[in-house]
Amino acid sequence: MTTKFEIYRDGQRVTHFTPIAASAVGPESVPMPGEVHFKDGLLHLARPDDHAAGLSLLWDLGALGCYMMETTRLQPRDKAYNLNVELARFRLMKLVQKQEDWNLFDFPKAEKFSQRFREAQALLAEALSQLDDAPVASKLADESLNVGVELSEDLSRFHAELLINRRRATNGFVKHIFGCRINSAISNARYREAFPGHFDYAVVPTPWKQIQPQEGSFDTATLDEWVEFLSQKRIPIIAGPLIDLDESRVPDWMFIWEHDWDTLRELCYEYVQRIVQRYRKAVAVWNVTAGLHAHTAFALTFEQTIELTRLLITQLKTILPSARAAVTIRQSFGEYHARHGSTTAPMLYAEMVAQAGINFEAFGLEIEMGVPSPGRFTRDLFQISCMLDKFSTLGRPVFLTGVLAPSRNTPDASDQSEGKLDPSQGGRWHRPWDPQLQADWMEAVYRVALSKPFIESIAWGDLADIRPTFPGAGLLDESLKPKPSFERLKDLREKFHHTSRK
Repeated sequence: MTTKFEIYRDGQRVTHFTPIAASAVGPESVPMPGEVHFKDGLLHLARPDDHAAGLSLLWDLGALGCYMMETTRLQPRDKAYNLNVELARFRLMKLVQKQEDWNLFDFPKAEKFSQRFREAQALLAEALSQLDDAPVASKLADESLNVGVELSEDLSRFHAELLINRRRATNGFVKHIFGCRINSAISNARYREAFPGHFDYAVVPTPWKQIQPQEGSFDTATLDEWVEFLSQKRIPIIAGPLIDLDESRVPDWMFIWEHDWDTLRELCYEYVQRIVQRYRKAVAVWNVTAGLHAHTAFALTFEQTIELTRLLITQLKTILPSARAAVTIRQSFGEYHARHGSTTAPMLYAEMVAQAGINFEAFGLEIEMGVPSPGRFTRDLFQISCMLDKFSTLGRPVFLTGVLAPSRNTPDASDQSEGKLDPSQGGRWHRPWDPQLQADWMEAVYRVALSKPFIESIAWGDLADIRPTFPGAGLLDESLKPKPSFERLKDLREKFHHTSRK
């Protein structure tokens, strides 16, 4: 079944349009299979059934930014919907829901937000009354959406500050809040020495592809250097993920076992055993698995995904009964699920792991945004806050093990994609990415995250722009000089540590 949309820009019908990162979405904003294409002046969303579905895509809002946005859930019909109207309708619907969840409807200091919300509502109501005049309706809807997006970000900041003050009042912050993920493949001494004194802990990847390049051959020299260095400096370590089956992170020799579940399970078991035994005295938290629910190099069934998670955590606890174990959720907005039907939606996986009697202590979570890569297109603060809220019911603390945004708006041939990622094509937060914007985004996201009582700690994803995850993602530049984001993190750390000492 097909749902069709007319698209307008500044009240003018669009006759040429290329949908970016577009997918169908179902209940709870979970992406689901569907084909999106632009044909004969209409945007088509084709689904295998006739259930109501929404459309998610990258949408340019001018000065406010360019974000992944979604429509309401719509039944297929012959007449095309007005995309502008449906995008505005969904944002206001979500605003109503979250104001209720956050108890802001009758909160005295929130009256200024209520007034702007009524303005957005009035604009949408006028747009709905003008649906027969689609260009007029689209302009009114655009105004409503702009007010709604700006309002939702302001509400997210306001709500975050309320909750941060409450956490401060109850001394609700842990000692080790601010960390950074290092690149454990880099043995540069200056890179290593840039770490101590600036972070509370280190996230140290244990990349299988690097450590075991050939079957039976282990190379832990660089990782040994990092673990010894951090241990000497008495910096706590979160190690892992131990098992990450993303296609780019699996050793090449393993692909021959693509359809052999029993062998794959044994190989994972052996690798975890070796790494845990080697670093058992140095690691504070073990990030056991990451992204098993997402698209991986091996097509795992849902049952195999849960079984492998259980097996590896049980193995860790057998070797180290007192070990703290984490399970990391990757691509938490779930875009992969729309394109790979054999995968599991992120929250379904998280809920099942939490309820399956698996003995682990925390969830890990990654928030990487600003580049044209699945799961990494830009979202606004409100969307990030709503996503984090979903973890509040799982009964486990959350560690943000990798938060990232670029500091440049152009590709970088030295990053891990070798220049394939162009931030100008991945959306933008208010304006094109630059070093100052990276710092502003980091502080805003950190404050929203730390307002959630279940989030214990946050680690930035790249220390420096030396083989960064994507363009300019480091806190230090390629010469290891501090960028604005490094200074901003220093200020945040001082403020929150002062709070935790009181």
